[in-house]
Amino acid sequence: MDANPAVLLVLLLLLVGISIAFLFSQLKKETARIEMTNSSGKPVFVDAELADNAAKQARGLMFRGSLGENEGMLFIFNGEAYRTFWMMNTTIPLDAIFFSADGRVVDIIQMEPCKSPISCKTYPSSAKAKYVLEVNQGFAEKNGIEKGKSALVVRDW
Repeated sequence: MDANPAVLLVLLLLLVGISIAFLFSQLKKETARIEMTNSSGKPVFVDAELADNAAKQARGLMFRGSLGENEGMLFIFNGEAYRTFWMMNTTIPLDAIFFSADGRVVDIIQMEPCKSPISCKTYPSSAKAKYVLEVNQGFAEKNGIEKGKSALVVRDW
């Protein structure tokens, strides 16, 4: 039995459409107000995009021209592990604040932009983390966020 080319074309277009819709649903921007406590116990807030799936995590803050003063991206992983980030196609210098599952700050790394995969440095955490918050470079110091002295208020995002 030969397949009708028109039917095959319709099925192919339907499959492509479903794939594109799925991809866009995975990249949909979801935001939340993130609360942390600084080393003095005072609250610090960030309006963050949630990177809660592989597609959003892979894209991260790539191709952004700027980031607001109290804005960022919160990467939410399934469990604690050593995390490694890089800045390919990211034009904004960033702080990466690494949090344990219970919200303790376990590392803070200042990351620099890069444009070439050949010269793009990687930034591994020194401790296992479940959450990573990327914000403008200098944010952690300016707001008193310190390793071992600050925490993320963990919510069910």
